[in-house]
Amino acid sequence: MGRLMAREIKRIGADDPDYVTSLERGLRVLSVFDREHPELTLREVAQRADLSPATTRRFLLTFNALGYVGINDRRYVLRPKVLELAYVYLNSMNVDEALQPYLREIVQRTGDSSSVTVLEGTEIVYIANASVRRLVRLSAGVGSRFPAYPTSTGRVLLAYRSQAEQDAYFAKETFDKITPFTETDVDLLRKILAEVRANGYAVVQDELEEGLVAVAVPVWGPSGNVIAALNCSSVSRRTDGKEMVATRLDMLKDFASQVSAALARFPSLAHSIASESVAQGLPAAAKRPSKSALKSVKV
Repeated sequence: MGRLMAREIKRIGADDPDYVTSLERGLRVLSVFDREHPELTLREVAQRADLSPATTRRFLLTFNALGYVGINDRRYVLRPKVLELAYVYLNSMNVDEALQPYLREIVQRTGDSSSVTVLEGTEIVYIANASVRRLVRLSAGVGSRFPAYPTSTGRVLLAYRSQAEQDAYFAKETFDKITPFTETDVDLLRKILAEVRANGYAVVQDELEEGLVAVAVPVWGPSGNVIAALNCSSVSRRTDGKEMVATRLDMLKDFASQVSAALARFPSLAHSIASESVAQGLPAAAKRPSKSALKSVKV
């Protein structure tokens, strides 16, 4: 029994005999739909999922039978049942009870938006968010993904990784100039991460989206590692990076300590978001928003 249990909980890669390729492909099919592509033909799904049309058709028909995908003429569209997958996570992990009260308090105090993110592969993923819904351009709700390097929480999460993990990140990532102000020089980014770790916070302005400014701090897990990052974000017509640091940083650090204490009370959530090595990368099912999709962010 001991050997069986050890076998069940091992971490595997795509070349492991226990890796279920068909499951990964099915998740990849579900992930190809996005804001720019809400309805897709069979050929479009196959191209975006990098699968043959025949394989893609079987997945889509199965998801249709299960209620996750609808068919409109010759186009496929996600159905509301997909939301069950996200709800199972949010409900089982007590995200609303563990995280949302602190984010709502930050919003009430500052008039900013506030989020908790984790690092998954080379991207940040929002696991909790409270927003005042000021329309800038990007929509940053729960489940949203953005590249880590031009974001405040991404830089915090990267800064507290080991040197080997940072090296793996820089070897894997492609650094696009998202705005004219996006820092893409690897040497400068490494220097920025060192400064973030030394200072205990990151501030970013206009790099993910012009007009967007944010400050972030680390969230420590029960084991003493940084497992998430907490930020507040605003628009540059209201404030700038220096003012954010002067007026929000101490408050944000206090709330990060409260979030860390909350994670100790909800160990399953802490275990869930405990960071994996960036060297493992993203599964093929995960898709980053395209440049043109980085639009309509609400902060």
